[in-house]
Amino acid sequence: MNFAEAGPIVIQVVALGALGLVLGGALGAFGRVFAVKEDPNVAVIREVLPGINCGACGHPGCDGFAIAVADATAKTTDCPVGGQDLADKLAEIMGVDVTPAARLTAYVHCCGDTAHAKTNYAYDGIGDCNATSLMPGNGPKACTFSCIGHGSCVAACPFDAISIVNSIAVINSEKCVACALCIPICPKALIEIVPDEAKIRVECHSTDHGSLIRKNCSAGCIGCKLCEKACPHDAINVIDNLARVDYDKCTLCKICMEKCPTKVIKNVTA
Repeated sequence: MNFAEAGPIVIQVVALGALGLVLGGALGAFGRVFAVKEDPNVAVIREVLPGINCGACGHPGCDGFAIAVADATAKTTDCPVGGQDLADKLAEIMGVDVTPAARLTAYVHCCGDTAHAKTNYAYDGIGDCNATSLMPGNGPKACTFSCIGHGSCVAACPFDAISIVNSIAVINSEKCVACALCIPICPKALIEIVPDEAKIRVECHSTDHGSLIRKNCSAGCIGCKLCEKACPHDAINVIDNLARVDYDKCTLCKICMEKCPTKVIKNVTA
């Protein structure tokens, strides 16, 4: 190929290169003009966050939470994993006062262990709660609301706060940070985040009628309403055949525990 033949190609290459330089410079200038300046507090806040990226704060990971705290759309107490210590650090960074937040913990509403719950058949398959829940009857236990006990929540907990005891998931409230990662894993929706100081809890989640409860589990809530009638503070009510505690009203008087015929209402400190 002689120069005459190569000339047009060279011109095109040079032209494209020049165009690239112009466009690159224009994009660089555009980026500098319209760049979003990050609040310097974001990096400082991100540094003190636990880095679990669990989303329990309601934001997309710790980065999202750091941005939300910096622009005051999130409270300094919104990270359950960091607790009060973190809330105090964030308040100091932001120069605001912080109100001590009530400590939260996860709780499993089920007492259908091997001593109380009946089983319809023996299960010998994948040790996963969600897989087992697809079996007939939502699993081998006669109560379709009962904890399956294969420990999917245990595997989901990054704080070693859950263990399986007699086929029931049990939360260690001292280790639990209320990150809520266990909640969506449970196919029976048995796990709830509750105030740690609220020690009166109903160890059942079944809305079946009392006759069916008695048939399937000797320790389930039968919806008799004796607890509701006895409570002097209107802190416990039976809704859809299940006793439910209003933790804002409960004074820990324990009258409901004494009246419950199946002893499904427990004081978790006892």
